[in-house]
Amino acid sequence: MILGNSVFISALNTADKSIILNWVNNPELKNKIGTIYPISDIEHEKWFSSKFENSNEKIFGIVSREYNSLIGIIGLKNIDFINRNAELYIYIGETQYQSRGLGTDAVKTLVDFSFSQLNLHRIYLNVFDYNENAIKVYERVGFVVEGVLTDAFYRDGQYHNKIIMGKINTEH
Repeated sequence: MILGNSVFISALNTADKSIILNWVNNPELKNKIGTIYPISDIEHEKWFSSKFENSNEKIFGIVSREYNSLIGIIGLKNIDFINRNAELYIYIGETQYQSRGLGTDAVKTLVDFSFSQLNLHRIYLNVFDYNENAIKVYERVGFVVEGVLTDAFYRDGQYHNKIIMGKINTEH
């Protein structure tokens, strides 16, 4: 368990699978994370299992300390220990916990852990330009825009930019 101020980051277990499947099939969340098709339980089972078999990826649950309940997921993928960088991803699946600062605390907690315990030098991420709340979260934690992939994502009849943001470890 990795403790933040208002959340803690924990290992996922089998019981979390069905909760996460409901989140990834939520139309509002699908728009933020970029999935298109409905996800079946068979596909989800394969995806969930693959997350624990890949040594270059680590996925965690975000748990509200106040309510002691799973509210989202956060993780690192494309972990590169030679160049000391990784790609961060996150979503708060329980919509009633969005816009309460819990995502900000989760990102800060995992970034701090990654820099101090994993000895990473750089964390980066991708975010769609229309996900303004997420961009504000990343900026609060110290991420800066490193680039823009113009018209990289097509959704609802129009193209959107994918923004690449990064944070360099300057403290450890």
